[in-house]
Amino acid sequence: MNEIKQITEEIFDEVVLLRRTIHQNPELEFCEAETAALICAQLDKLQIPYKKGIAKTGVVGLIQAEKATKTLLLRADMDALPLQEETGLPYASKKDGVAHACGHDAHVAILLGTAMVLSRLRQRLAANIKLVFQPAEETTGGALPMIEAGILENPHVDAAASGHVMTNVPAGKVLIKDNEVMAAPDDFDMIVHGRGGHGAYPHTCVDPIAVCMQILSAWNTLSARFTTPLEKHLISVNMFQAGTCYNVIPDDAYIKGTVRMYNNEVRKTLPEAMEKIAVQIAAAFGATCEFTYNFRYPPLINDKSMADAFRQSAKEILGEEQVIEGVDPSMAGDDFAYFAQAVPSVFVNYGAANAAIGADRPLHSSDFIIDEACLKNGVLAMSKFALDFGR
Repeated sequence: MNEIKQITEEIFDEVVLLRRTIHQNPELEFCEAETAALICAQLDKLQIPYKKGIAKTGVVGLIQAEKATKTLLLRADMDALPLQEETGLPYASKKDGVAHACGHDAHVAILLGTAMVLSRLRQRLAANIKLVFQPAEETTGGALPMIEAGILENPHVDAAASGHVMTNVPAGKVLIKDNEVMAAPDDFDMIVHGRGGHGAYPHTCVDPIAVCMQILSAWNTLSARFTTPLEKHLISVNMFQAGTCYNVIPDDAYIKGTVRMYNNEVRKTLPEAMEKIAVQIAAAFGATCEFTYNFRYPPLINDKSMADAFRQSAKEILGEEQVIEGVDPSMAGDDFAYFAQAVPSVFVNYGAANAAIGADRPLHSSDFIIDEACLKNGVLAMSKFALDFGR
């Protein structure tokens, strides 16, 4: 354990520099070529064999252990967000409209730091370690295409682990939760077709804005009454576009939103109820409706035995007081869920909050920053867990 701490101290400045380099050069989904090149260069330095170009830009390295019978997959996501950074950091994004406002730069740095530790302690490994650097977590998802490309085989993966920096968890802490961790992040599009006209004569028109308001009100009732009040789900409308002028009723109105839930049975039936309500309300007012529901990632569920194992490793390396228990599941989503569906998995949160330096803004904010102490704790916890796995 002291070796892990010593190596992590020695490499910490390099890990921070890697994170800042990635932060300055953010790339959107499936375009992470520079990030992948940086990763490959680091794996070359560590003499870790790898395959690149998986699911376009993904990279998979393999640290083989002598006489290993199991393989543990460790995953980091690489992509940034289409967002203008407003942090004022000296290493802020150099690219207009693209920023690492979700911490994926930190995730890559933590996994590379873990690779540095494990490459120097590979003689102590009881399992092979697959290092997966994944594209496109933020949008269409790169996890499933990588799985479909065969990364869970050769050698066969027995378990998986990943983590995410969080600015609602104090820096220095690691949060671990059993069972439900993140929701299925589905989304939907709707167009209501009415009949436009003069705003002074609404009775001669079919107002799509008024129709949409009735639909949204009914959806709110649906969300409150369709399932037990104990069910964790939500319908969130986040885009409503209609009209071009103050005295013209438009022909059409456009709505986009997201639906979050954990219950797969509700996930099958709720979209049908949403569409039925929308179509029938539109028809009652003389309008028509086009409703499209998009199933995205499944809910992310931690395997309890894996969570317990990570919890124990983290307590041993960081101290018991640094490991906190997650209570409430998040309504955010993450496509690590596909790995968790395939093999026993654990997904943890690295505490990155420090209000004194402004590291308390939520994910996806233009002024999102982290306390870089989370990089050290991430490397320590993930390295210890990897070295303990398979024993």
